[in-house]
Amino acid sequence: MTGRSPRRRLARIAVRRRHRQRWPSSWWRAVAGGIGRRRRTARAAAFLTAAVLGWLTGGPVAAFVLGTYATLAAAALQARLLRRRDDLARAGAIEAVGALAAELRAGCRTETALAVSAVVTPGDRQTPAAAEATRRVAAAVVVSERLGAPLADLLDRVDADLRASHLLRKLIAAQTAGSQATTLLLAALPLAGLALGSAMGADPLRQLLHTPLGAACSITALALQTAGLLWVSRLLRFAVEVA
Repeated sequence: MTGRSPRRRLARIAVRRRHRQRWPSSWWRAVAGGIGRRRRTARAAAFLTAAVLGWLTGGPVAAFVLGTYATLAAAALQARLLRRRDDLARAGAIEAVGALAAELRAGCRTETALAVSAVVTPGDRQTPAAAEATRRVAAAVVVSERLGAPLADLLDRVDADLRASHLLRKLIAAQTAGSQATTLLLAALPLAGLALGSAMGADPLRQLLHTPLGAACSITALALQTAGLLWVSRLLRFAVEVA
C-alpha cells in the first residue's frame, strides 16, 4: 500500500471535521471564534448597544447596569461556543489519530504519520485540543524512529489517552452543570426582587436609578455580583481544563 491512500483518507476526515465546525453565520464566528481584538469588539458592541438602550429608558445608572449585564452575557456566550469548538476539534483529533493507527496496521509506510499534521492542526486557528494531539503524535513519531517501537502501537496508546481525557472532561462538565444552573438562578434573583417590590406597591426602579443612595447601592451590588460570577466561572473553567 502506498502512502497516498492514507493521506487521502486523512484529508477526507479533515474535511468532514471542518464541515462540522462550520458556524451558522459570520456573526456567530466573530462572537464564538474571535481571538483577542474580535472578541473584545463583540463585547464592546454588546455593552454599547445595551448602554444606549438603558440610557434612553432609565438614565445613566440603567445604562451602566444594562451594559455590564450585556457584556457578561456576551462573554458567557463566547466561552460556551469556544468550548463547543474545542470539543469538536478534540473529537476530530481523536478520529484522525485512530484512522492513522488503522492505516499503519493495514501496511502503509511510517512516513505517512506526518500527514496527521494536516488533520489535527487546522492552519492558524489551532485549538488547544489540536495542539495537544499534534504534540503527542509528534512524540510518538520521534520515539518510533529513535527506538524502533511500532508506531501503530504508540498511536493506539495516544488514541486511548485522548479518548480517556475527552471522556473525563465530559464527565466533569456534566457534574458541574448543576453549579452553573445555580449560578444563573442566583444571577436572576435581583430581577425577582424588583418584581416583588413592584408587586408590593413600591417603586424600586426609581429609587435605584434616580436617587444618589439608590445609584450607589445599584453599582455596589452590580460590582459584587460581577465579581461572584467571574469567580465561579473561573472555578468551573479550571475544573474542566485540568482534566
